[in-house]
Amino acid sequence: MIVQELENVGIRARFASVTVLKSVLEDIQALLGDGELNREFYNDDLSAFTYTTPLTFCDAKSLIVAAVPSPPIKVVFNHQGRPIETLVPPTYADSKEVDDRVLATMRRCDPSARYERAYLPVKTLASRTGVILYGRNNIGYVPERGSYHRLTVFFTDIEAKETIWGEKEMLPACKTCWKCLQACPNQVILEERFLIRAERCLTYLNEKPSGDPFPDWVRKETHNALVGCTICQRVCPYNKNALMDVKDGVVFSEQETSFLLGDFNDESLGANVDHKLKKVGLDRSIFPRNLKALMASRPHHGPNQPSTSVDQGNLF
Repeated sequence: MIVQELENVGIRARFASVTVLKSVLEDIQALLGDGELNREFYNDDLSAFTYTTPLTFCDAKSLIVAAVPSPPIKVVFNHQGRPIETLVPPTYADSKEVDDRVLATMRRCDPSARYERAYLPVKTLASRTGVILYGRNNIGYVPERGSYHRLTVFFTDIEAKETIWGEKEMLPACKTCWKCLQACPNQVILEERFLIRAERCLTYLNEKPSGDPFPDWVRKETHNALVGCTICQRVCPYNKNALMDVKDGVVFSEQETSFLLGDFNDESLGANVDHKLKKVGLDRSIFPRNLKALMASRPHHGPNQPSTSVDQGNLF
C-alpha cells in the first residue's frame, strides 16, 4: 500500500527487512577486503555507518528505500562583469524537502506506523531492492527515468509482506555503451571491472575541505561543477529526457562572489551568503578552492557576456 502510494506521486520505493543490514555490511567489507575499495575513500565516506537498528527504534522491522525525482539546481556567480553559471547536483540540495515529501506520503497512507530516517549506504540498499540499477559509472538509475533523483531510506515498524533482495544489476543499456568511460577526464570508469576508482572521482575530490588542494594530476579543464561532477551523466544517452530539467537556485552578487573568493574577509556579507548556500545544500567548506577552480576552467567572455555552457551534476 505505501509503496503504491509513493509510486502514485512519482517516487519509486521498495521494502526490505532489517535483517538485510548484515548483508549490506558484508558487501562493503568484501570490497574493502578485496582491495577494490580505497581505504581513504572508505574512511571518509563509509566508516560512520551503523548497520543495526537505532537504539531509539529497536523494534524497527523494515526499511523503506525511496528514489525521489530531484533536478539539478542552477547557481550563478557574478564576477568581473560576467555571470558564471554552474549546477548543484541532486545529491546535495533539498535533502529535508525530499525526506519530508516521503514522510508525508507514508504518514498519509499509514498514520499509525512509526518512521525514522536511516543513515546507511543507501545506493547499495536501493540497488539490491530493485529501486535503481547501476550505470557503468556506478551512478544509480531509476528505470525509464534516469539518474536525476535523490535516494533516502527510513526505518519503520511495519512488517513488510513482500520484499525484494537481489544482486546489484547494471542498467541493460550500459552493457553496449561506453560513453561515460570515454568522457571521464580522470579515468575512474574501468573496462575490466565494474567498481569505479571512487578515490579519483572528481565528485569525491570536490567534497574535500577547501584547505586540501586538488591533486596535481587533476587538469584545470576537468572542473565542471561547483560540487560533484556531472560529465558522465551529461553524456549518458539514458538521461536524454532529463537533461533540460533544471531548477533555478540562487544568484550571488559581485560582492558576495568576492566574499567567497576572498577567504571570507567581509563578514557583513556572511549571514546572507550562508543563507543562500544553505538553500542549495552547500556551506563555506568548499570555498574558495572549488569556486576558483571552476572559474579557472572557464574562458572569459568579456563584460556582460554570459558563459555559454551550463554544467549538470557516489557509489554506495
